[in-house]
Amino acid sequence: MDRNFKLILLTCMLLAVIGASACISGENDETAKGDSFVENSQDLVVGISSDVNNWYLDKFADGDARFVWSQVYETLVRLDSNLNIIPGLAESWETPDNGTTWIFHLRKNVTFHDGTPFNADSVVFSYSDKSYVRQAVLKPIKSIEALDNYTVKFVLQKPMPLPFYLTHVAWPIMGPGCLDKAGNFIKPVGTGPFKFESQKKDQEIVLIINDAYWGNKSLLNKVSFKIIPDPSTQVMAFENGELDMIIKVPEYDVKRLEAKKGIQVQKKLSTFTDFLQFNCDKTPFNDTKVRQSVAYAIDTKALVNDVLNGVGKPAEGRPYSPNMMYSDPNLKTYSQDLDKSKALLKEAGWEDSNRDGILEKDGSPLNCTLLVSKGAWAARHTLMAQVAQEDLRKIGMNVEIQVLDEGAISKLEGVGNFGMILRTGYFVWGPYPKHFFIHHSKSPYSHYHNETYDQLVDAADSTIDPQKQKELYYALQDFVIKEVPAFYLVHEEKVVATGPSVKGFVITAEDPWLDLSGIYLERK
Repeated sequence: MDRNFKLILLTCMLLAVIGASACISGENDETAKGDSFVENSQDLVVGISSDVNNWYLDKFADGDARFVWSQVYETLVRLDSNLNIIPGLAESWETPDNGTTWIFHLRKNVTFHDGTPFNADSVVFSYSDKSYVRQAVLKPIKSIEALDNYTVKFVLQKPMPLPFYLTHVAWPIMGPGCLDKAGNFIKPVGTGPFKFESQKKDQEIVLIINDAYWGNKSLLNKVSFKIIPDPSTQVMAFENGELDMIIKVPEYDVKRLEAKKGIQVQKKLSTFTDFLQFNCDKTPFNDTKVRQSVAYAIDTKALVNDVLNGVGKPAEGRPYSPNMMYSDPNLKTYSQDLDKSKALLKEAGWEDSNRDGILEKDGSPLNCTLLVSKGAWAARHTLMAQVAQEDLRKIGMNVEIQVLDEGAISKLEGVGNFGMILRTGYFVWGPYPKHFFIHHSKSPYSHYHNETYDQLVDAADSTIDPQKQKELYYALQDFVIKEVPAFYLVHEEKVVATGPSVKGFVITAEDPWLDLSGIYLERK
């Protein structure tokens, strides 16, 4: 990394820390204690960055909404803290025909928050044609049938590993009591350990314990989610004792919080990977050699070590986090090689004819835009984009960074007016490697069209044979490394911080699920 840039970066981070410290009232101890908590109360306060804008199955729960949903709603199939598939509201399941038909056997004696029974009809309701998941992800479902009160049959148009899909908290089981007699949504009704109590838009969501919960009841009485969009403000509130927990700790705050007395910082590799998605439909990234040159230009080890303070794992082009199914441990990846990068650009016809440091081809300079979202990952993505911009400048590419809200990015993406987008996640619920669909020609987010690639993706997702899946997903990883429809930068490390009062929290690799089971508070 350029020495001057690194000095500027460190200075900015130091000023941010000093500014936050100045706002914290005088602390003789190393942590401040809020005055809003009642001694020995079991009311947990959690900081999140965005509100829940939708509670119903017809829309996707985006942002931090899913952390809240995971307390109210539950799924048929669950994952443990290490991403192993386990029973949820379904006790067991089987397929009689290698993945075209799936039969789920449901738990008995489970009730929704409004007292109505959980049964097969509620599963059919939750996966009706009106549900988001049927419209966007599970289009191959032909029918869902309640065979009896506690048995449900899914019939698909093609074989697919359906149980992995049903682990996602954004398409859980909802009670029909969510709707009034006219079919209008009135309130969230789930089977989870907490019930919806109240919501103040963009301020707070309050959940209370579900005393009739079928599983191990929570040791907490109430969970309040405080909406604080700015990461620095959220960390400040946490250090002031106004929050018990923050579930997305900015990487630049991790070491400082780890040094604080009483604060516990837990880290675990998640399934999310940050990546640069190329617009392969237009110049310059319609040329594979140009995309490969970007892969050789960016130092992903420096991104982790210098920008993210050692939090995360350098991806070096690897599409799958190591904890994903079928992640190839022997995949040949990229390391920074500026000479190789420049040679590829020269082979592609790009040269610096006017000696201004920016390459040209057919009279046009090598310029492109890089779109970065103002959303939940902005704290790290903005810094990462600046380092990528600097690395690409070294090979003669001029990158303009545009930090925009998601709506603006969607508009530019829709008309193809961009060069690269810095993203994370996408189709990575649990360990199942569905992510490769993002580059499929039929994906709404795709900007890459290759018939061979599409065939591989379709074949990998149309078998439940583990050996065949492994072979196909290994082939896809090799394909992405060579063709580079996207360049993968950093495997995310999920970071959660809890205050001195919080006991019993265990971080999970499953994102965006927040497991609060076993937590209790010891306030002093």
